[in-house]
Amino acid sequence: MTNGIGEFTSRMGGATYKGQWKNDQQHGKGIEKWFDNSTYEGEFKNGKKHGQGTYKWANGSIYIGEWRNNVISG
Repeated sequence: MTNGIGEFTSRMGGATYKGQWKNDQQHGKGIEKWFDNSTYEGEFKNGKKHGQGTYKWANGSIYIGEWRNNVISG
């Protein structure tokens, strides 16, 4: 089981995650990046965006605020 700080790179789609892990899931603070240069930096819980975070879309749009179970809640 993976716990602590680590990095994951997807073979499909070129997505990466760097940050905290708990029970093999993203949990705590981390950064996700996708092949189109969109990024999420913030909190994760049980493998999902959850808590405070900043999402930057490839087109330059930015959301800063709350997430709940992978969904913007602000």
